[in-house]
Amino acid sequence: MLKKTILLIISLCFISLLFVDVGDLISERVIYVIWPLGHVTVFAFWTALLILYQPNIRNASLIKQWCLLTLCCFGLGATIELIQPFFGRSRELNDLFMNYIGVLLSLIIFTRHSVRWFFKAGYFILLGYFLLPSITTAYDEIKMQVEYPKLAAFDNEIALTRWKADQTLSLVTPEQLPEATNNMMKITFVERKYSGVALRYFKGNWHHFNQLSFDFYNPYDQALPVTLIITDKQYNKGKPNPQDRFDKVLQIKPGYNQIDLPLEEIKQGVALREMDLESIAGVDFYMYKLKAPTYLYLASLYLQ
Repeated sequence: MLKKTILLIISLCFISLLFVDVGDLISERVIYVIWPLGHVTVFAFWTALLILYQPNIRNASLIKQWCLLTLCCFGLGATIELIQPFFGRSRELNDLFMNYIGVLLSLIIFTRHSVRWFFKAGYFILLGYFLLPSITTAYDEIKMQVEYPKLAAFDNEIALTRWKADQTLSLVTPEQLPEATNNMMKITFVERKYSGVALRYFKGNWHHFNQLSFDFYNPYDQALPVTLIITDKQYNKGKPNPQDRFDKVLQIKPGYNQIDLPLEEIKQGVALREMDLESIAGVDFYMYKLKAPTYLYLASLYLQ
């Protein structure tokens, strides 16, 4: 009886998690990492309970178990997705699929029937494929903590996921660009009112450092004006106010540029108040009103 009570409590806790908006508790990127794993885990747990403790399912044939569990999964999953908007959450079709991945996991592990090895192998290959983005992002989250105060370097493609851009970002190696000594991120600025790239996932406590440094490579024969925008968590993205953020136009000269920016300048560079150096939220690079696509290469970004 005690065991079943504990399992019931765990199930109720899992149900509540499906309706809680945790965006204010943990970062968007961490949510992206754990959410697919959460759906797989929750539905794998519930499915295991049905297989182990529900006689009608436990004693059914493998085909009948699969049919019943599939109906339960999509019926419950669809109901949850329909209800979630009333709790501040959005509907995600992909959630239904991740739920089903969890159901199949428990069916393979806990059924009393024999499941052929090639079905098991195919399933785990599929599971690895769909969880790979979450796993690689989790790896970069750990790497981000270890590398601090380096905020951005480009050892591999995963590092690009710390950035958001209106154009596709790519990794450039010294083999692809002879002028490069290390891997760099290729940024494409396009012909529109403004075009840019933004570092969004990094440690935002800059309080104990003196300057922000970054290395650009400009492949053109003339200097390029790039606007650096730095914001903290107090900045209202919904109602952007240029006087409530740090803006500075940088002249990126031809070839390599190492730019060192004192953090005191950033702190005092907001017209309405002081920048909160303990809660930096964004580092953006923009170009405005271009007449043709323009490319720049970022080698690193770090605190000193």
